[in-house]
Amino acid sequence: MNAASQLNTHTITFVGAGPGAADLITLRGMRALQAAQVVLYDALIDPELLNHCAFDVLRVDVGKRCGLGRSRPQDDINALIVEHGLKYAKVVRLKGGDPSIFGRLDEEITAVRAAGLNIEVVPGITTALAAAAAAQTPLTRRGVSRSVRLMTASVGQNQPSNGWDAHIDPSETMVFYMAGRQVQQIGLNLLARGLAPETPVLIMRGVSWANQSEQRAVLGELLSLEIDIADAPCVLLVGLALG
Repeated sequence: MNAASQLNTHTITFVGAGPGAADLITLRGMRALQAAQVVLYDALIDPELLNHCAFDVLRVDVGKRCGLGRSRPQDDINALIVEHGLKYAKVVRLKGGDPSIFGRLDEEITAVRAAGLNIEVVPGITTALAAAAAAQTPLTRRGVSRSVRLMTASVGQNQPSNGWDAHIDPSETMVFYMAGRQVQQIGLNLLARGLAPETPVLIMRGVSWANQSEQRAVLGELLSLEIDIADAPCVLLVGLALG
């Protein structure tokens, strides 16, 4: 088998690990881990997930966690994925949540495609859905809320505002990822755009982890609310469906 033919059998499988708890991974994701020769994994995954792997699997920590410890540049992660994909036939890139939502999947897929490797994407439970389930609250409600918007108010350094608050629909449930340090500023923006102060809000940290916590309030209370943003990822949900 020549080199080109051999590469046709090499596959990078992007697996969504879910928001935290190991038992929230899908069956397909678990089977991909069981078959993997190499697993490149994020910081925000449950280490227990790696127990699904073969004993001799190569485990590569490519953890990215804002402001906490070592973090690899994205270009380095892309290069590592390709490097291992060229050498091994079954490589898993294990990503927190769902790979397609704020997971830089596009950048990693672009690098893999350029190397001529096969690609598979296994979806995962994203934090917005896990947060709603943990809080036992719907994201939509018949006659009240008919859409859900997933977004982040964060932008990269030297990047312009993403304009998330240019259009606010009171019938929409808004979910802000990576909201920790921006909860109060988000609240100010929403109030300035005319969203009612009595609109329900839900702040959740460490969704599905042992240290999970939640705070319920209304939009008008966000500015005076004491919010713990210590060491757990934070998601903010805003909308009438939560009431």
